[in-house]
Amino acid sequence: MLLELEFEALKLQKLSEIESIQEKKIPILEYLNADSIKANVKETSGEPNWESFKSIISECKSAHRRNEILVNRRIESIKSALNTLTGENKDDELEMYDKLGKLAQKKNSKGILEA
Repeated sequence: MLLELEFEALKLQKLSEIESIQEKKIPILEYLNADSIKANVKETSGEPNWESFKSIISECKSAHRRNEILVNRRIESIKSALNTLTGENKDDELEMYDKLGKLAQKKNSKGILEA
């Protein structure tokens, strides 16, 4: 399944594979979104094969959400790293360690150490 390949490529951060998979997914999504398919789905919703189709779509939905979660977590991780590097997360409480590996003491706005 393309979504499984996409997940593996996302985990390994293989951008060329991800792009290739996206190119393969677009025609499938366009096909599934076509008006003729939508009409056909409405007509065949009572047939036995319908349950099989719904099961496949449900699996695809779950796999897509898993991939989406992975992408969103990576984005948040990158944003957090960039904020830390640029010093833009001043509102966040960061615990810093001194050279001895102990929590560094914090200074208030007046330069006085706080407990």
